[in-house]
Amino acid sequence: MLGFAALILAAAIAIPSPSLSSAAPWWEKVTYTISGDGAESCRFESSLAGARTCQEDAGSSPVSGAGGSSGTYTKITIERRFSPGGQPDAVGLQAGDTLLGGRVLALSIDGAGEVQSCKTLVASGDLRPAYGCDDAKAEHFSASAGSPSPQVRQAYMTIIVYGHEEYLA
Repeated sequence: MLGFAALILAAAIAIPSPSLSSAAPWWEKVTYTISGDGAESCRFESSLAGARTCQEDAGSSPVSGAGGSSGTYTKITIERRFSPGGQPDAVGLQAGDTLLGGRVLALSIDGAGEVQSCKTLVASGDLRPAYGCDDAKAEHFSASAGSPSPQVRQAYMTIIVYGHEEYLA
């Protein structure tokens, strides 16, 4: 059904994020779309920065050459959700979406915005996201309001991969 999804997971999402907050929830996602005739597109959306077309180099699309049958339309979405404190938000998908894989990370972020510790709590599905603790530790979060403090924030990062396939009339 979604045979080319593994290609997407191997691709790096090279879209710069605005300053990531460690105090408020946020999300961002990249959706790759391919039609049965091979037409491709990519869209980046974020609760922090709105939506825009992905800026991909010619020929670097992770879905290049991954055509389907005529009259089909397939979307693969890689999404990450940040939840400070408490518990991570439940994964809720739209009707027709299929969860392909996911990972939930528990993070400790210091007052300077550095990830001090990271632990994978859950990793599931056949197509697990490539994003993990090493990637989270490379992120920099905005410090608390005012000057950096020694306070450590607990947070969760949920990364999911899901697909949607439609047959056009």
